[in-house]
Amino acid sequence: MKWTIEKNVILDALNNVTRALSQRTTIPVLNGIVFDVSEKGIELLASDSELTIKVFIEEKDIKHIEGKGKIIIQSKYFVDMIKKMPADTIDFEVEDSLKIKISTPTNQYKLNCYNPNDYPNINIDKSSDGIIISAEKLREIISQTSYALSTQEVRPILTGINFKINGDILECIATDSYRLSKKNIKLSTPVNKIINIVIPGRSITELEKIICDDEDVEIYVFSNKILFVYKNIYIQSNLLNGSYPETSHFIPTDFAYMINLNLRDFYDAVDRAALLAQNKDKNIKMRIEDKEMVITSTSNELGNAEEKLKIDCNNKEKLEISFSSKYMMDALKVVKEDNIFLLLNTDDKPILIKPVTDESLIELILPIKTY
Repeated sequence: MKWTIEKNVILDALNNVTRALSQRTTIPVLNGIVFDVSEKGIELLASDSELTIKVFIEEKDIKHIEGKGKIIIQSKYFVDMIKKMPADTIDFEVEDSLKIKISTPTNQYKLNCYNPNDYPNINIDKSSDGIIISAEKLREIISQTSYALSTQEVRPILTGINFKINGDILECIATDSYRLSKKNIKLSTPVNKIINIVIPGRSITELEKIICDDEDVEIYVFSNKILFVYKNIYIQSNLLNGSYPETSHFIPTDFAYMINLNLRDFYDAVDRAALLAQNKDKNIKMRIEDKEMVITSTSNELGNAEEKLKIDCNNKEKLEISFSSKYMMDALKVVKEDNIFLLLNTDDKPILIKPVTDESLIELILPIKTY
């Protein structure tokens, strides 16, 4: 079994498929990349048993194929080898079932391989009822929510994104219990069943890195897994077990303070004030009074910072509230408009951030009580 392929073609496939590999796997063969060669082309597959990515290279994109079968190449150093190959075309030749030669006219590597019989059986199939969404919309909904994912395993369900579909509305929610982001988008075709699942954060962020233009993504939902199909790439992930907490009652609907702000001016003021914030969460204080906002931070060692902004606010009464500058800046980074509403009640109630003209995005940050 042998094949010849252009370096950029194999490298592009490897860069996508290796996103499924994990350093934490305890099964040695899962450190390998499966090459399934046939007259139709080459299928590359990698998995850590939670996330599986398959890429198919069609026969027309391969210079030469001879024979068929499977080989599992160790991933360690493999991508770096391909990157450093001195020619634009690379030859692969399986010398026996457990060894492969990778060569150009001026260099070669011989790698020991894993036994294909040891690889777990991974089934990747589409169901009949796929959901279609543009890559651009999917990438946007991921980027505007995934920053709020929890990284703590104490509550595993919060390490995933809650993915809900009702009719033609797709809603994604992420929260780590200190902040929350919710984004809705309208699907071109309604879905005839209600979907409420939780996708692991790692799976969804790796998907975001793979989809890079506005081609359609097909989504297939099963009882314990989800499959995304984008071009010649299949991304399949297990789902998290358990019910995502109901978050709607955390989001206030009435507000005492509605402040219209230029996003860039507010972000820069928070960023500068955070320079002297001394705790790890970079907590800062904000005072609202009439048409002025004052943002301050204090460090016992360094001193203090003060930023003033003229604002458009519906309430003239004074309000002081403290929050994590990191959480605020993370939320502001994903807003795609020039102006936002900052919605407040009291110093112990959630802070809401909404784009002025985009009703589909809501972000929430819990304040920090100071005494």
